[in-house]
Amino acid sequence: MSNFTSDRSPDLGGMRLMLLISKSIIISLIIIVVISGDNESISNMMRNDLTLISAQIILLGLCILDFRKIDRELNLSIYQIILISSLIIVLAYAGHRLVLAGYNCVRDEQMADFDAFIYGHGHLAWPLPLAWQNDASALNLQFMLPVSKPVAWVSSYLPMNAGFRALAGSVADPALSGPIFAGLSFPMLWACGRRIWPDDNEKVVVALLLLACSGQVLMMGMTAYAMPAYLFFNLLWLWLFLNNRVRTDLAALLVGFVATGLHQPLFHPLFAVPFVFLLLIERRWPRLALFVFGYAIISTFWLAWPHIIHGLVTGPQSTTASGGVDYQSRLVGALSQNNRNVTLMAENILRFFAWQHILLLPLMLASAKTIRRDRLAGALAMGFVLPIIVMAVILPWQGFGFGYRYLHGVIGNAVLLGAYGWRHLAGLHDQLRPYLLRASAAGVFVILPMQAWLAHETYRPFAQLSEQVDASGVDYVIMGRTNLAEASSLVTNRPDLSNRPIRLYADDIGNVGAFAKRICHGRTLVALTTDSFFKPAALYFNVRPLPDSSSHSSALADLLKVNGCKVSSLR
Repeated sequence: MSNFTSDRSPDLGGMRLMLLISKSIIISLIIIVVISGDNESISNMMRNDLTLISAQIILLGLCILDFRKIDRELNLSIYQIILISSLIIVLAYAGHRLVLAGYNCVRDEQMADFDAFIYGHGHLAWPLPLAWQNDASALNLQFMLPVSKPVAWVSSYLPMNAGFRALAGSVADPALSGPIFAGLSFPMLWACGRRIWPDDNEKVVVALLLLACSGQVLMMGMTAYAMPAYLFFNLLWLWLFLNNRVRTDLAALLVGFVATGLHQPLFHPLFAVPFVFLLLIERRWPRLALFVFGYAIISTFWLAWPHIIHGLVTGPQSTTASGGVDYQSRLVGALSQNNRNVTLMAENILRFFAWQHILLLPLMLASAKTIRRDRLAGALAMGFVLPIIVMAVILPWQGFGFGYRYLHGVIGNAVLLGAYGWRHLAGLHDQLRPYLLRASAAGVFVILPMQAWLAHETYRPFAQLSEQVDASGVDYVIMGRTNLAEASSLVTNRPDLSNRPIRLYADDIGNVGAFAKRICHGRTLVALTTDSFFKPAALYFNVRPLPDSSSHSSALADLLKVNGCKVSSLR
């Protein structure tokens, strides 16, 4: 950081220290991943994170070459904020079609649209035809309730995210849901910032710049994940909470009910707990009692939801996995499978900052003293840290995601802390404004396109494979398991099984002979995947796919042919 010369910028030592500490944190996270020897984590880091981090470090150096000052405070009007919000909606929706190829790559995304179809037709679960109940596992029951031979099916997720997608689908395209929530987060962040700093618009502008240059916010807005909704509803909840009125507290509880039921019953409460704890510290007993009682009711309802749905999907022949369907059983199951916690969380945090504004981490670090003095800043910081601690224990592996998606709902916390850091550097604003603007421009015109390309390259192979399945012209495509991440998401079907071809797991067909007799009639067309079918995805992940059940593919093909099916191969 030698470009900060003593004669031209004598007061920038604090910011220089923050940049140095930021680099040290990033390097430490990289070292943790490398020395772990975990090949998968190292491969993920090399493929995505190091490219972005290296580009950001180079851009940070380039951005400080010019020391011209800006002595006028940064400002945005509400009309400009609405314009930014609208632009994010348009970009995220266009990105879903162009960057992500209009494909829901991850099972979480597919379950959102699966449930949206069900809710859009006025059901809580979709009846499964009797003929398919014995072979339901072959249809892919991943992330469904752990029930074999179900009489109906629906995902095991809470319904609100899918409900919003169903609502969007009733008037337009379900894929608009994520972009709308991503875009509406900007005016909500502005409203929160104006509530916190009513006389200082520049801090709000800094928070908005940090959010606008977050690749995670934009890319996740392109997906069907619940995360964009978490960000919006958490910011809406915070604004209502900060208004400190009975009616807004009641409205906050209503928002809390919706946010807790978006996807999993954990993420929104982790966000809300630190702010409710403030009421305890400040001895605001009536407000504290209202929120504790309200969240007790909210938690009771959503924790009971799996049991309600369980009653809709089980029949006389159904059996439930020994682990059970309640959240306690799922938590125990998740804990029993955990390993590599430190390595994975280091990778997650590294990826989170790789997909954010270049200056987010140093500005957050600059807020450290404020966090110790200001209770609201402390609550924002605790709301950011809690998901890291909890998820490091119960589920450190996030699967696919741009940045670290389990922190998505608290990105608002992070950028508001960045604004607190900006306030702490008040004496340097004239020097830092051009630096912030150049770093923001570099993020928009250099880093965001790089992130969009990485997102495209992640989704493209699976989108191509899915298109190949759809174009096969057969009645059924039967696949075996592979070791490719998200390959299981290729086995996806509509709730009413109206899709053609119907996609099946070969390994989960119970009685193959009985199955062949049932489906093979009138020259039914069946395609079996071969080892080479998954090659496009294997090349991206730089792995060799496992033999996808080819050891018994020929036997399965023979049985199908004997019973009258016409069998082909997908290569």
